[in-house]
Amino acid sequence: MRLLPAAAVLLWLGIMAFFAFLVAPAAFATLEREAAGRFVSVMFPRYYAVGAGLGILAVAALGARWARSGWSPGEWVSLALALLMLVLTLYAWLVVLPAAHSAREALSATGVAPGAVSTEAAAFARLHRLSGVLNVAVMAAGVLFLVVEAVRRR
Repeated sequence: MRLLPAAAVLLWLGIMAFFAFLVAPAAFATLEREAAGRFVSVMFPRYYAVGAGLGILAVAALGARWARSGWSPGEWVSLALALLMLVLTLYAWLVVLPAAHSAREALSATGVAPGAVSTEAAAFARLHRLSGVLNVAVMAAGVLFLVVEAVRRR
């Protein structure tokens, strides 16, 4: 139980890196842009659900650790980082993803190419950037979480 929070976050980061650096680039390198976009769109709800599940597991394990032995200063930092990761993931999944999906559908309905300048294209591009920023923030918080956990163990 002592290492469960770190294991959950480490697995979460591994999944994020696998998707961001291998799966998505491979999809866009081998499939037509539209097909790759559809594939990634189908994967994202699962990606966020797994992240949320691992985040809940990390927070619950931190809570169990607190109940067993009390809080040290590093524990509060770990909890804050795990909660930040979870909240950002939930926001990306439940707010940004549906909005991006709607913007993508509106873009497809207009027949405008994703790279073209239009209101729909600008909305999709803004949401895509926001999604990327949220994912980078979750990854950065996860790396910091692992550092805090490692230092706290010394």
